[in-house]
Amino acid sequence: MKTGNQHGFTLIELMMTIMVIAILAAIAYPSYDEFIRRSRLENVRGDLLENARRLESFYARNRTFNGFNELKNDNKYFDIFFVYNPLDSTLGNHLVGTSNAAADPDVGHYLLTAKAKASTNGKETRFMQLNDDGITTICTGQATTQAPVLIPDTGTPPKECEMY
Repeated sequence: MKTGNQHGFTLIELMMTIMVIAILAAIAYPSYDEFIRRSRLENVRGDLLENARRLESFYARNRTFNGFNELKNDNKYFDIFFVYNPLDSTLGNHLVGTSNAAADPDVGHYLLTAKAKASTNGKETRFMQLNDDGITTICTGQATTQAPVLIPDTGTPPKECEMY
């Protein structure tokens, strides 16, 4: 029985509205998540370039990386570190040694690495590298300060990495 002037929504109308909102959210969230991920990578790329500028400036003044302590590492989502990177002429590659002590700080090669912080960027499974030639790569897996990494002089990154 209908009475005059009823106001409101039926249960079906409310359920349809909720379903439309849920579908839109399911489509939009992955895009938003990928946007956030890309913006964090661009941000850390800028930090790597800034640190490369600082390294080049320090090396130009001192002709060594020994004593360099101007590393900018205030990124909320990535830890940034660098290792001296002597040229291994037998391989034609820049070879990162297993420790800074194994490398000669007077050789003008370096590798900057940005590794995702688990506390604020736990979903990121890649790390970014920038070498002294200005080649930026993004690699899968976990970066460590102790792992040897080869960056070919040909400009072609290793198979687990891609140019960024």
